[in-house]
Amino acid sequence: MKNFIASLKLRRSDLFILLGFLAFIPFLIFGQLFMQYSNPDDVAFPLWAIIPCFIIAAVCWGYYIYDEFKAGNAPHRYISYIAIFVAIIGVLGVMIQPSNFVENVVVRVSNAETGIEAGMIETVSFKISSTHYVFFAMDAVLIIAFIYIGLFIFPKRFTNVTFIKFLGYGVFVLIAALLVYSIIFEHANFIPFIQTLLGKGDPDANIYDYALKSFIIHRNAYGMVLMIGIVFAFINHSIENKWWYYLLAGLFFVNMIFTYCKTGLIISVLLIAIYVIYRLIVTFKEHPKRNRNIFIVLGSLVVIALLMFGISYFTKGKFLSPVYKLLESVTGSNTIDTRSYIWDNSYQLLRNGWWVIGRGFGLYNEMLYPMNIANGDPVFPAHSSYVCLLAEGGIFYLLVYIAFLGYSLYVIIKTYKKNPNLTISMSLGILAFVLYSFIEAIQYLVYVFMFPMMILYHVSYLNDDVETKQN
Repeated sequence: MKNFIASLKLRRSDLFILLGFLAFIPFLIFGQLFMQYSNPDDVAFPLWAIIPCFIIAAVCWGYYIYDEFKAGNAPHRYISYIAIFVAIIGVLGVMIQPSNFVENVVVRVSNAETGIEAGMIETVSFKISSTHYVFFAMDAVLIIAFIYIGLFIFPKRFTNVTFIKFLGYGVFVLIAALLVYSIIFEHANFIPFIQTLLGKGDPDANIYDYALKSFIIHRNAYGMVLMIGIVFAFINHSIENKWWYYLLAGLFFVNMIFTYCKTGLIISVLLIAIYVIYRLIVTFKEHPKRNRNIFIVLGSLVVIALLMFGISYFTKGKFLSPVYKLLESVTGSNTIDTRSYIWDNSYQLLRNGWWVIGRGFGLYNEMLYPMNIANGDPVFPAHSSYVCLLAEGGIFYLLVYIAFLGYSLYVIIKTYKKNPNLTISMSLGILAFVLYSFIEAIQYLVYVFMFPMMILYHVSYLNDDVETKQN
């Protein structure tokens, strides 16, 4: 540990980036986390608290960028131009929104309590406060600055794979804290959850009532954190090749079952299968007998799983009812209907030319919330990163994000030549959240895995320089 800290060669500017991040935390929590699952009207900090936080973060990060530019760690100027452009679009999109928002919503779900019938047109309206204008304008600037520093400046400082390994350790410590919290404070939910899943508990019970959330985060957010842990287990396994990282990934996966984060579970199964098969292939010459036996066992498990799903589906749950319940919850009409009217409401918000610049970073969720309530469901995240990007920043945000994914592919190709195992494991993290982003508004989590990928990219770049000098 002492050698690792010494290898970081910490400078005074690193203290400033930490101070800036501490000031950024209120924006991160209230703007990005709490807002995902609560009434947005209750989210924004008061101006007297948030403006000083913004000033501290902006000054600290501004100094850090200046110091890194002096040290020769400036990114390509086109990257800087794009970051400034996206920040301007974000602020402009917020500031030009009308203070009195009025929208007609075609109700798609009948509500017996209010007497509203499907097909009726409800007019929703509310006033956007000055606090929200200022909050989300500053939030847009800091989010862009955070991504700019994290991907294009910070990784140049730590061109050492050891840093990636210790980053994984940090993720494991965070998840361990969440696991301990859920075990201590939510242990009473474990048995009712299993009983409800197996159809043996209270017939009127809702399995979501027993799903683990751990501390303040939503069950889906907890499931996503566990999925991050699974990928980092593979990343560290690629570095150290220790067998117990597989056990760690298994522990995270089992705990994810109790969050009932269905999409996370499906994608995690896919990731685990891809990584294990990849490792079996690349190590086949070293352990042909062992790997052959593992292939046979895994193939048998896949066949058994397909038979179980097939039998449960065609018998409509008469056999293996828990499997059928899982299939229903994943493919059920309620899940599809909920997302369809959310996406339809998002489309309505982009009419009359708003698709060009969007309805404002963060403010889009303010507008979406009452429109969704009109359909009887107080769900307001877009439930699709791509819909959210288009709705928040218009076609510009969506195109920049697509360009970013293209750049990620370039980085993957570059790093694969030097370190294929580590590149594959980190690519799985990017793949996971690109897929997850189709039905959840979590596009920012792609950067969690792009950050160590950029460190590896600079490691490869330096290795190229070394080889060139030697030749």
